[in-house]
Amino acid sequence: MEPAPELRHQVRALVADRHSPEARALFRTLAGYVERRTAACLRHRYADLVSEAEREEVVADVLFELMGGALVGFRGESTGELLSYVRRICDRHLWRAARRRIRERDTLDGEVGAEVRAWTAEVAPPDAWVELVPACPLDAADAAWLQALFASGSQADLARATGVSRAAVTQRLQRIRGRISRLDPQGQAAAEAWLEGEARRAEAAR
Repeated sequence: MEPAPELRHQVRALVADRHSPEARALFRTLAGYVERRTAACLRHRYADLVSEAEREEVVADVLFELMGGALVGFRGESTGELLSYVRRICDRHLWRAARRRIRERDTLDGEVGAEVRAWTAEVAPPDAWVELVPACPLDAADAAWLQALFASGSQADLARATGVSRAAVTQRLQRIRGRISRLDPQGQAAAEAWLEGEARRAEAAR
């Protein structure tokens, strides 16, 4: 039995003339169904195997297969049968993506895993190689005092080393914080970056 006239017309329009209103309507229906079907399978069956990016690739592959000739092979009689036909194609593509990931995982977990990982270079991000240190926006006295604080490790240690009370150290630190808060946003960002860099260097030195 041949498909219903209306459905047959829509399928033929989609294959033959993709710019007609009938073709656009059917394509939107199929594209929406493919999106929903792949998303549901990803949630319930392949959540730990297929990523969202890979799911989007599957959607594109399914639509490409349909528009590339798979619809010509449809011999159903209703929209439900058409969606069932599309569902089988979706499931097949998703299973292939999941099977590739399973094979990759099994390979990496196997005896040759270390060798396979060695084939793929791990490139460190740029900030792991280059550190841009901004100029300190504070005056030289404040900068030197903060460097001494970082080198000491604590306010109490700095107070003992300089022979002043801890309260005096705290007051000096509060004044410096106040001066930083009055800088413009760019100056505050530069001060924060400089402080983080000094703290890392002091920690490395210790």
